[in-house]
Amino acid sequence: MKRLNILSLTLIMAAGAFAQQNSDGKISFFSIVNNQSNIMPSATVSVLESKMQQMVTADGYGSAARCDRFVIVAKPTIVTKDVAPTTPPRINQTVEITFVVGDVVEDKTYASCSLTLTGTGINETKAWSTAIAKIKPANAEIKKMLTDAYDKIGAYYSANCNTIITKAETDAGLGIFDVAIASLMDVPDICTECFAKAQKKVAEIYQRKIDTEGASLLSKAKSEWSTSPDTYGAQKALAYLSQIAPNSASFVAKDSFEHQIVAKLSADEQREWEENRRRYNEELKLRQKELQNSHQRHMVTIAACRSVAEKWAENQPQTKVYLNW
Repeated sequence: MKRLNILSLTLIMAAGAFAQQNSDGKISFFSIVNNQSNIMPSATVSVLESKMQQMVTADGYGSAARCDRFVIVAKPTIVTKDVAPTTPPRINQTVEITFVVGDVVEDKTYASCSLTLTGTGINETKAWSTAIAKIKPANAEIKKMLTDAYDKIGAYYSANCNTIITKAETDAGLGIFDVAIASLMDVPDICTECFAKAQKKVAEIYQRKIDTEGASLLSKAKSEWSTSPDTYGAQKALAYLSQIAPNSASFVAKDSFEHQIVAKLSADEQREWEENRRRYNEELKLRQKELQNSHQRHMVTIAACRSVAEKWAENQPQTKVYLNW
């Protein structure tokens, strides 16, 4: 197989690591076609990407919608090309597509394989399409590549688990909770022991996050009320109080503070306040219903952590990815 040069792709991706997994913690791969030299017609790039998505899902992995960490990259080349002097002319070509599975955060490749295919058609788009159609997701070389990558990704997390958790603890200590949560949610379940440690630690850090945020929101609400102890100030305070998570350490104090506010409002103002509270409490009841037992609390916490990680990744700036082949 040919050895390819460094691939430089500009993508919208997280500069750090967010869990590129599906909802069950499985690994997902983002599909990229390296068509920088425009060898393939643009219409067939999406065809090849779809085929790559079929390849990974057929083998039990997820197909990611965003390039956050793990990728499968295709590099197409033309081996031979012949244009038959028919009417219309027919293109007959032999192409090679090299697939590489890699990690854009660590900038390393885990496995690769190459397929040689033939295609024919009255134009380049049709010639490429017929070649791509011959790629079978169950191809033995493709399956071996994905299995090799799976094993190496698992080995990476086993070897670096303590470092990942220690770094997350450090980030949480600095108050950058979202970064800590994102790095822990990055650990896939293929490394069972590290996955369990990360899930436990991320729940602890998430609790620290909502406790810290709850205290800050309560302080802001008190400040608004102190500045303007009327309906306007009450509404501003409620905007902050309504963001305090029900399992935050500040939740009881938040409830007590609300009663203090209501006691100082006029009858009309109290009615308006209570209407706002009613809407908030309806949402709160739904949240509390999800927290009826420890398993549900854990699942809700993990779902909240995943949401934090996703939002953090989406807000990362555009950067350049260098993947060494």
